Amino acid sequence: MPTTKLKNTLYRLALPFFGAKAERHPVLRCEGHPVAGKDAYSRLLWAHHVLGSAALLVHGEDRALILCDQTEPARTVTAESYFRVASITKMATALAAMVTAERGMLDPDAPAAGVLAPYAEAGDPALPETVTLNRLLSHTAGIVDPPGMETALLERKPFPELMSGAKGEPGRFCYSNLGFGLVGCLLEAAWKEPVTEILRKTVFEPLGMRATLDASTLSEEEIVPISRVMPYRPGTDIRTTKLGRIPLTAPDPMRHYGHTAGAMYTDIWSLEKMIRCLMRGGSPILSGAYGRRMTEKQAEYGPSSPALSYGLGVLMIQDKTISDHRILGHQGFAYGCVDGAFWEEDTGRILIFLNGGASEYRRKGKLGAVNEEMLRWAFREEMGSW
Repeated sequence: MPTTKLKNTLYRLALPFFGAKAERHPVLRCEGHPVAGKDAYSRLLWAHHVLGSAALLVHGEDRALILCDQTEPARTVTAESYFRVASITKMATALAAMVTAERGMLDPDAPAAGVLAPYAEAGDPALPETVTLNRLLSHTAGIVDPPGMETALLERKPFPELMSGAKGEPGRFCYSNLGFGLVGCLLEAAWKEPVTEILRKTVFEPLGMRATLDASTLSEEEIVPISRVMPYRPGTDIRTTKLGRIPLTAPDPMRHYGHTAGAMYTDIWSLEKMIRCLMRGGSPILSGAYGRRMTEKQAEYGPSSPALSYGLGVLMIQDKTISDHRILGHQGFAYGCVDGAFWEEDTGRILIFLNGGASEYRRKGKLGAVNEEMLRWAFREEMGSW
């Protein structure tokens, strides 16, 4: 997968020759508001090698749902299909963290080490005093993703064993899945329950979402499989990961650092409910003060992505080629999918795009190319005609 400038360039050059082939003229099933730009949407699916997808466009009271199956590899997508939405999970995690903070169970500005110390086997969670909940949620805690993190999770190694390879610069933005995983550890320490139960009671159930962090509770037939489109290898579809098949039945704040960064399974209608909650400042699960904090800029991506900034679990885009308004939400890259769930701040228009595989061009520290072009099509073209 492309993670550097050179790899991104090589990926883009090789994709037309070695990438999985999407349907050249896909059959779209559209529900709700008529979609004028179906041909343009189909061209985007083909250009980005999208393997089965669901898209939801919302403008006021009008909604359009666009579903697209794939023949080879086989993908059947319905309005009720579960997708593993990767880092879109971070918005749900941040909501749960803010609910916990608002209830006085966590201090967003207190050192995380003090909360986790009682659970560390040596009494020291190996976290600097600069690591706080707010900094973890804004990717400014000075934690980088260390090598071997996925293996460590499967081997149930406590996170302090990874910290020597996870040191970054405190206060500087550095996108970190381990950092967001540690939010789950803090939640378990505060609630003394497993993270999947915490998110169920603080976010999913109050908002009426069909969602879980524990894939072992789902039938695999309900989940849209994901394939990496380049290099594409037939028969390598993923519905649930090895980690996702391990039930979360008890809290373990030292070892449950692999779910709250990107392990949510949900459907497209449920994501709309979460987006609407964020648009309302966190209502009905948060007061305005804590909800607004999530969408206030906390950090900038830097010179390589000047259009992108970050709040608390929320990505922000200010790009006039896409929209005249600020766009908020999150994108998700994992195992080949490139998902997105976004809204326009001033208009309330929504785009949610989920798939079973797509081009991962511009993966590292950028707005994914497929998400950028889908946003431009939805906000500049399609919904501009509604």
